[in-house]
Amino acid sequence: MSSYVLSLLLAVIACVIGGTLGGMILARPATLLEAAGLSNDDTPKPPLFAEGRALGGVLIASHGVAALYLGYQPRIGAAMALALALAWLGAAAGRAVSLALDGDAGRYNRGAMLFNALIGVTLTLPWFQIGKVVLRGPLGLA
Repeated sequence: MSSYVLSLLLAVIACVIGGTLGGMILARPATLLEAAGLSNDDTPKPPLFAEGRALGGVLIASHGVAALYLGYQPRIGAAMALALALAWLGAAAGRAVSLALDGDAGRYNRGAMLFNALIGVTLTLPWFQIGKVVLRGPLGLA
């Protein structure tokens, strides 16, 4: 298996993980709030559930379309995966800043920072493996 095909496969797996995470958030936002340590009696739940479900829908749609294009139009899919990678790496950077400024935010923040960084790096792989750009078809016709 070539490194290009392997990078596409790994990126599709990362998209499946991201979409599955979105599905979990969409179906059970309370589970995510508990895992993040945000589940207390003082916080009203319906607004948090609505925001969580909106994020879940974004994750499902964006990762699903990126995985689809990685399979059918790898060059377009690589660009879409790069955009998703920047979002994941931005989340990891935000967690790192939070860790530095707010002190130890617990095991969840450190684990989520590592997870965000790994998914982000995995999604960048197809972008760096694209190869030469073909501007004309095999017969020289545009």
